Amino acid sequence: MYDVELHRTERILKFRNTMGLLKNRDVYLFGVSDNSRQIIQILRECGIEPRNVIDNDSSKQGSYCSRLKVISFDEIQKPDNKKNLYIIYSAYWREMVPQLTDKGILKKNIWRLNRKPGLLLLSLFRAYRGRTYYKALKRKYGDVPVFICPYTGTGDIYLIGTFWDEYTKRNNINDYVFVVISKACKKVADLFDIKNIEVVKKKEYASYLIEYHLYDPEKGKMKLLNDCWAQVHTNQVEWFRGYKGLYFTDLFRRFVFELPDDIKPKHPTLKNANDIVRKIFEEHGLISKKTVILSPYSNTLSDLPTEFWEELASRLAKKGYRVATNSGGKTEPAIMGTVGVFFPLDVAPQIIEEAGAFVGVRSGFCDVISGTKAKKVILYDKSNRFYMGSAFEYFSLRGMKLCDDAVEIEYEHNATENIAEQIAEII
Repeated sequence: MYDVELHRTERILKFRNTMGLLKNRDVYLFGVSDNSRQIIQILRECGIEPRNVIDNDSSKQGSYCSRLKVISFDEIQKPDNKKNLYIIYSAYWREMVPQLTDKGILKKNIWRLNRKPGLLLLSLFRAYRGRTYYKALKRKYGDVPVFICPYTGTGDIYLIGTFWDEYTKRNNINDYVFVVISKACKKVADLFDIKNIEVVKKKEYASYLIEYHLYDPEKGKMKLLNDCWAQVHTNQVEWFRGYKGLYFTDLFRRFVFELPDDIKPKHPTLKNANDIVRKIFEEHGLISKKTVILSPYSNTLSDLPTEFWEELASRLAKKGYRVATNSGGKTEPAIMGTVGVFFPLDVAPQIIEEAGAFVGVRSGFCDVISGTKAKKVILYDKSNRFYMGSAFEYFSLRGMKLCDDAVEIEYEHNATENIAEQIAEII
């Protein structure tokens, strides 16, 4: 869901939690999707740990979505238990809700959180807010192009950065505004010396800008830096994802920047961050070139259960490594047997190089550290599809031309017994 909807959904869930409506409930998400992953994060911020994610697709059953096992509906022992709460955020809710009610589940125990088709007046109001914000940007930066990055995905920002210098030079763009929705995204943009980075005060402001742009595309000097965005209902590029070799890099190169195929992504020149790196290593007892950073969390693709990471951490520790988890707080806790480490994204490559080794499920963080001189092991669920290709085909770091030294492993989510041992041998 894009940021306006995410903000609305977050408000709804936190209000209902405050009212005690989530207390002592067994929560299930219906459908593996980015929407479900975002809702799981919100629930965890509220101190609620869902039980499972339900999905009708047998190829997804047995995999993990934000560390929750994906199951079939039939695996729930007492589906009509009054303690059970089923949360849906899907365009297919018309099929999903009857599937639940036919099993005797009361409608009050089914929360459908996606909004009904939007009202014209609401859309016009958002466009008006976008126009107001656009004028504020013009007063601050002058009459220059406004580039909008409306997503939290750090991988997208990093990929944009790898083409940014070439794009601006070819189009004679010397001045501009670069709009992002979080400080983390700004940190990634800072790696590439992108200037005039504007972090919106509220995430929904980016959507307001897009809404204004949709009503008046000629007047506003705005460009959306994404191959496809759900809010732009006329953009059907997403259905080309994975079609005949149109993978992540190819789509951005062709449909966002309109660059020729011979232009390759270019990593940034890393700044000297020795003092910051040294401080982080000393604070957490990390050992230079003898530390493995684990990154178990992904907001887009399938991941692995906590037990897998605990076994891997144990194996690495026995080999004499200091093991750390790239941890973002209580929703991304440190794996048992590791030390939790949080560091700014604009020094993440330097941290990984100093550590010496990295193991992670495929996520945007992998893009950010892809150019480092360190051992890198990237994990992909073999059954994980992304539109018309597999997750591995679409997001492979080698395929994206971001690096050629990463060890990329596709695993079967129902047969991971030997993966930890294999990784320990590689490291």
